Amino acid sequence: MIRGFAALIFSASLIQPCLAVADGVRTAPDASSAAAATDDTNAAKNLARMNCGAKIDWITPEGRVAAVPKAGDNNSSATALLMDDDTLSCPLQEGNTTFIITFPKTSLLDRFTFLNENAAAEGEMKIAVSNYRLAPESPKWTEVNGNVAFSHKRLFNLSMVGVEARYVKLSFRVQKGGRIAALGLYGGESLKHFSARKHLIRVSNTTPVSRIEDMLNFNFANIYAHARVVFVSSGASPSSRRMIDDDPITAFQFAPSDPHPTAIVELSDRERLNRVSAIYKMETGKLDVYLLKELGSNPGDLADAKPIASVTDAKADGKAAVDFNPQGALYVALRWTPTTLDPTRGFEVAEISAFGDVPLSMLNTYEVPQVYASNSTAVTLPEPPFDTPLVPIVSE
Repeated sequence: MIRGFAALIFSASLIQPCLAVADGVRTAPDASSAAAATDDTNAAKNLARMNCGAKIDWITPEGRVAAVPKAGDNNSSATALLMDDDTLSCPLQEGNTTFIITFPKTSLLDRFTFLNENAAAEGEMKIAVSNYRLAPESPKWTEVNGNVAFSHKRLFNLSMVGVEARYVKLSFRVQKGGRIAALGLYGGESLKHFSARKHLIRVSNTTPVSRIEDMLNFNFANIYAHARVVFVSSGASPSSRRMIDDDPITAFQFAPSDPHPTAIVELSDRERLNRVSAIYKMETGKLDVYLLKELGSNPGDLADAKPIASVTDAKADGKAAVDFNPQGALYVALRWTPTTLDPTRGFEVAEISAFGDVPLSMLNTYEVPQVYASNSTAVTLPEPPFDTPLVPIVSE
């Protein structure tokens, strides 16, 4: 994790050095032993998420203050930046654009990240914070850093150690437009602490929610959702947690000789999924996605399994997402087939996500909510403290 005020790390590909890589089939260790391993797995929860109660306002280059968009406006609004899906993005037009992120309460921050899709956007940005609601042009904002360039780089990582704020203003001055994604503000809230919270909402299965604008995709394939990587086809398995650590800056590296880099994520329980996405090294290839109810004696043998979906990345976008009809699964397997193998550096995967729909009405104001639910609008909020997690029943 970055330390030091205004320290920057940029990379045109996924970064973070991995432990020594070896060929062969690996089964990842359990969560306790993986946590004890020394690697660069991110330990902090991204607070700039709707599942943490964060909100965002968008002031466009025309000076228009956009209302908080609906969750269904996936790739055309700032809401995409607060969703758990790092493959969703928001346009960043030429000129001056401002985003103001609001947390439910004042939070301690350590660093700010975002993904410059295809390293296309060019310009500079600055960050300002406040504990009080201010107009975007108010001189009372406290500036965190000066102007910072982000041209020709895919990943942006800025230290904010020691900063406290409830409101964060991101001011972009863009010379060349593009798209940004994977907005991240990390601080004192850890993934472990977030996952241990009992602030769950019981939701019945009686009245399905059909309007997409009333829904939020919840990522069940993450450390904070008690998921774990149980298989990688090559590489240093303890660092495989980087693929589900809520941070696209960290990445897991497969062996350079691995022709089909494969990872299998075990969810905390069988969940009803409708979308799987991934952020990975910017190179061409094919991704096959499998939903599994159980694993065989050789987890890496997927010859008899049928992919739920496949996608070809012909433009080396470094991201892929597949949508499908909701299905129950305990395991999510992803198998890449790169067009060419790099003999010096293996294929890298930053984030794997598996989503199921959750009603937006489930979000509460009890600190940072942890949300597990099935599709419905009938919501009952029990009074804290909660004794046991309430996990949805998954239909086949």
